[in-house]
Amino acid sequence: MDYISQPAFLPAMSGKIRKDKKMKVFYHDLKHSVKSDGFSLRLLNDTMPDWLYKGLRKDMVYSLKGFTDEVALEIVDNLIDCWSGLSLSLTGIRHVDAMLWDFYWRILDCAHTKGIEIGNKQ
Repeated sequence: MDYISQPAFLPAMSGKIRKDKKMKVFYHDLKHSVKSDGFSLRLLNDTMPDWLYKGLRKDMVYSLKGFTDEVALEIVDNLIDCWSGLSLSLTGIRHVDAMLWDFYWRILDCAHTKGIEIGNKQ
């Protein structure tokens, strides 16, 4: 197992504490054991537009893993609202909102790049 002697967050700790300390880094691959809410996953897959990049589509599918059914459905509803041009909604849960903003940017960038018009046509 490899050690990291001074990860980025250690300089914030006192010199005495970090001087001879090394922290192990472990990777627990949960992607096959943690499931997504089946309903939310089907809804996402059934409504995703064909024009979205394949990598973006895959990232959105994997992003649902580990969330409660309620939060997963909220995420999917918000993504649908984005690519439908209805709204960019937030949940008030900081890490979920950060993920949503990343997806919103990527969805809108993909649409722009491919000449897809999203939003109100005035």
